[in-house]
Amino acid sequence: MLLLAALGAQATEQDHAAHAAHAAAAAPSMQGETVAGAVADVPVQDQSGRTRHFHRDLIQGRLAAINFIFTRCTTVCPLLGTRFAQVQKQLGDDAARVALISVSIDPANDTPAELARWSRAFGAAPGWDLVTGARADIDRLARSLGASAADPASHAPLVVLIDERGTPRPWRRLDGLADAGVLTAALREALARPVE
Repeated sequence: MLLLAALGAQATEQDHAAHAAHAAAAAPSMQGETVAGAVADVPVQDQSGRTRHFHRDLIQGRLAAINFIFTRCTTVCPLLGTRFAQVQKQLGDDAARVALISVSIDPANDTPAELARWSRAFGAAPGWDLVTGARADIDRLARSLGASAADPASHAPLVVLIDERGTPRPWRRLDGLADAGVLTAALREALARPVE
C-alpha cells in the first residue's frame, strides 16, 4: 500500500488524464468474448533474463491472464500490478494452474532487471511472469492479442484471458482495473470447465 501511495503521489495530471481518456474510449469494446486468435510466438525475456518464446513457453496448453504494463507508469500500471498480486492470493492453490503474464509495452526502458524490481514491489509469486523484448516483437505480440503498444502513456488497462487447455476457447477481454474478485471469478469459472 505504501508503494501505491508513493507512486500515486508522483503521478502527474497529464499522465492520469491520458490514461483515463484512453481507457474510457476503449471501455465499450474492451470487455467480452472475442474469437480465439493466433498468439505471436515472439522471443521475449522474462524478469529473470531468460529468453522464452511467448506462445510456446508461456501460453500453450495453459490458462493465462495477460495484462500490459510499463514500470515507469505512475497511474494505472501500479493498480494492474496490485490486481494480479491480489488474484494470485485469492486463487490460493489454484494459482499454480494459471499463468499470469505482464507484457511491458516500454521495452526500451523495461529491462529484465527493471521488471524484476517491479515484480518484487508487488510481491509477485512464481507463476507470474513479466516479459520484455525487442520493440518490433512486442508490437507484433500486442497486436496479436488485440492491444496496442504504440504509446505506453495511453494504453488500455486490459486483461486478456486465454484458455488453451485442450480445444482453444474464445478469448475473454476484461477491465484490468476491475476488482480482483472479478478476474479471480473468471479464472475459477474457466478452471471449472471440463477440458475438451
